[in-house]
Parts: sequence; C-alpha cells; structure tokens
Amino acid sequence: MSLSNYAENEMLDWAFTDSSVTRPTAWYASLHTDDPGETGANEVVVGTDADYVRKSVTFSDAVSGANGNEAAVTWTVDTASAGYTIRYVGIWDALTTGNFLAGGALYSAHAVSANSVVSFAIGDLVVSLD
Repeated sequence: MSLSNYAENEMLDWAFTDSSVTRPTAWYASLHTDDPGETGANEVVVGTDADYVRKSVTFSDAVSGANGNEAAVTWTVDTASAGYTIRYVGIWDALTTGNFLAGGALYSAHAVSANSVVSFAIGDLVVSLD
C-alpha cells in the first residue's frame, strides 16, 4: 500500500519538525472499485451495496519496514446488490469521512455478487515503507 499525501505530511512533520502531530487511535479498511488516489476516491457506496461500511482493522508492529492486519477483515455483500468489482483497498482514520491514510491495488480484481463475502486474512493488508 502507498501512503496518502496526508499520511506522508504527518510523518514528515513528526520526524523533522517540532509540530504537534495527532496520531490516529483507530483504523478502518475500505473497498474501492478503482484507484483511490491520494484522497480515497472510488470507495464502494451504500447505493452500490446497502450493507457496505468501512471495517475496523488493527495492525501488528512493523518488522522490516512493513506491518500487516492482526485479524481477518470481512464484508458481506447485500443480498440486493447488483454486484461490483473491487480493485483497491484503503485505510482511513475514521469509520465515516476522516483522513485517507493509505491505499493499494489488489493483486487481481475481485468481482463480488449479492450475498457474497469479501475477506482479507491475517497479514493480507500490508502497509510498507522503503
């Protein structure tokens, strides 16, 4: 996953200035039908899937410049959904609105249909720095 400009600026302020940086206290995973860019665009919306909400996620301590999710993260697609294709996943600091922190492409697009399940196993959502 690539960090957003917001997250990059927060990290730079923390490392190289005496500015006060507010660290997130919660993290939420989001699903995206196309590239979220730097702002979290193209997130699945309730109009596409009435059951969609961001899911709470926690991350392990970083090892070798990367950390991954500590528990599985799962969504169930609404029974009335016409279906959609997930191409990206994102990380936010709030359940709704909030700041987009990072996003990344899935290894392959994942088409979902009504009542299907989307799940990321432990360690599947990895944020890294090089």
